[in-house]
Amino acid sequence: MCIYYYLSTLLTLLIMKIMLCVATCNNAEYDINGECCPMCDPGKRVYRHCDETTSTTCVSCLVMTYTNIPNGLTKCLPCSVCDESNRLRIKQACTFKSNTVCEPLPGYYCIDQHCSKAMKHSTCSPGQYVNQTGTEFSDTVCNDCPVGSYSDGTLCNLHTKCESLGKITVKTGTQTSDAECSNGTPLPIVLSVIVVCVVLFVIIVVVVVVIKKTLMQFQNSIQYRVTSPQDLDLHPQL
Repeated sequence: MCIYYYLSTLLTLLIMKIMLCVATCNNAEYDINGECCPMCDPGKRVYRHCDETTSTTCVSCLVMTYTNIPNGLTKCLPCSVCDESNRLRIKQACTFKSNTVCEPLPGYYCIDQHCSKAMKHSTCSPGQYVNQTGTEFSDTVCNDCPVGSYSDGTLCNLHTKCESLGKITVKTGTQTSDAECSNGTPLPIVLSVIVVCVVLFVIIVVVVVVIKKTLMQFQNSIQYRVTSPQDLDLHPQL
């Protein structure tokens, strides 16, 4: 029981000591081996930690490195590189106190909030329209055109109504093309007229041939009766 009490007390004292040590360092200090040292300002790093007699020694960051907050770092952070192969370019150059800010090349968008890489904006297909233009951090949003309209992939346009223009629809509009109009008679009607004319012509020809053949048969029949031997016997004077 005594051993348990002793261990419990020792553990409690240890925890209190740790908490006291942590609590000793304020927001402008950092802990190093149980010692609270003043932080370096943004744009600088720790060159030498503080001790009982001296404060923290800080030095400025080197080129292409930075620190953007008060810190106890012994090395500055490396600046990001806007790699053109990732479709990026510099929006804001790196300084001792701030990292490089990248942005996508025109026509591209960042795939993450840090803009570490960019992708090309989507292109809407014919029959679709741009519902939302692509931005620096978002892709283009495409939607299908409503019925009765068409597009080349940008904006939807209503199909032309040929009849309202006093014309005739030669070709019906689709999602990707407009209706085609004509001032003349539509081909189906022309074909119908031609077919009717041909049929009438054939009928007329057939009728004429039948009538002509009938007349010829009638004439031959009369001639046969007049010139037959029986008729000659009945009329010897001939």
